[in-house]
Parts: sequence; C-alpha cells; structure tokens
Amino acid sequence: MFNHRMGRETLKKIGLGAAFVLVVASPEILHVAMAAPRPAPAARAASTNTFVPTCSAGEVVDSRPDPAWVGASFAHDNCWAPAMPAPIDGAAASRDQIVAGMAAAKRFDILADAYQKCIGNFVVARKAVADKAGKPIDVALVTIEDHRIAASENNKKKLSALTRNAIEAFNKLGSECN
Repeated sequence: MFNHRMGRETLKKIGLGAAFVLVVASPEILHVAMAAPRPAPAARAASTNTFVPTCSAGEVVDSRPDPAWVGASFAHDNCWAPAMPAPIDGAAASRDQIVAGMAAAKRFDILADAYQKCIGNFVVARKAVADKAGKPIDVALVTIEDHRIAASENNKKKLSALTRNAIEAFNKLGSECN
C-alpha cells in the first residue's frame, strides 16, 4: 500500500529542491532578462510602419591622433610620418571639397607607403650592420619601428573610413536621413 505520509515527505523534498534551484538560478535569469537588447528606435518604428526611413549614422571611426613620437624620426632613421589630412564634414561639404578630400586621402596613402618603406629599409640596413659585427639587432629598435609601421597602416585605415563616412554623408544630402 501507498504510505501517504512518506509520499508527502518525498514531495516536500522535491519541492524544496526545486525551490532551491529556482532561488539559485533566479539572479541569472533576472540578469538575462534585464540584459536582453531592446530593439532600436528605427526597428520599433519599422515594425509599426514599414515606410518609415531607417537612417544610419555611419561607421564610428577612432580619429584620435597618434602620439607625436610615433611619426617622428626614431634612432636617426630619417623617416617621418605624413600628417593625416583634416577630416571632412560630408554633410556640410561641397562636391569640390569631397573630391579634394578623396585626393588628399590618396596622397596620404602614397606618402604613408613611402614612410613605411623608409622604416623597412632602415631596419634592414641596421640588421646588416649588426650581422656584419656579429651582434644581434636591437630588439627594442625593431619593436618600435614595427609599431610605427602598424600605426601608419592603421592611420591609412582610419583615413579611408573617415573619407568613406564623409562621402556617405555628402550623398545623403537631400534624403530623408538628414
């Protein structure tokens, strides 16, 4: 026969176990529920009215300049980083200013490539001198020069993104996205 008293005790233990699991898991469940992303205003508007324009602000670009030492000559290598052109406000720029900005970006890329080649040639020459003397090349020199090349390459990417954003903003003039 089934013992009701023993059945109740078992159910109590199961219920207490389930409550314990719920209490332990509740902060995680609450955290997930609170952290759930909310749809963007444009997405909420789009869900209610399919003809509402959806405008994007463009790509966010880190346009902070590098420290001055990154572009300066290091260890008498006589390699100087080119100055990045000033960013263009595409929403306020004329067509001529956009075209000039595109040309400035191309010039910068050419100058940055020459700067990187200058650094590379300097490191190769220093390595040859070190090899000839039977000594290892200075690791700090190579590390710093590598960083300068990486920073220059990053500046080319930054300028390309800034130019692309300016062109996109210029092209949006007259649209509903202003």
